[in-house]
Amino acid sequence: MNAHFVLESEELNYAFIDKLRQMFHNKRVELSISESDDTDYLCASAANKEKLLDSIANIRENQHLVPADPKLFE
Repeated sequence: MNAHFVLESEELNYAFIDKLRQMFHNKRVELSISESDDTDYLCASAANKEKLLDSIANIRENQHLVPADPKLFE
């Protein structure tokens, strides 16, 4: 059985380990931990990367910005 988890470091707790023990009861397991960056995922596609870089350029140049509704932050 294979499983892939993506979670925040705060979620690495005893409950998570207990769940792994249940899933892989009496099995040998190998854990590999790596840092995850959403930017890498977004840049995996050429179209997404171009859109992301265009958005960054728009912010730097103060162009094509959409004002946020202050009520969203209450």
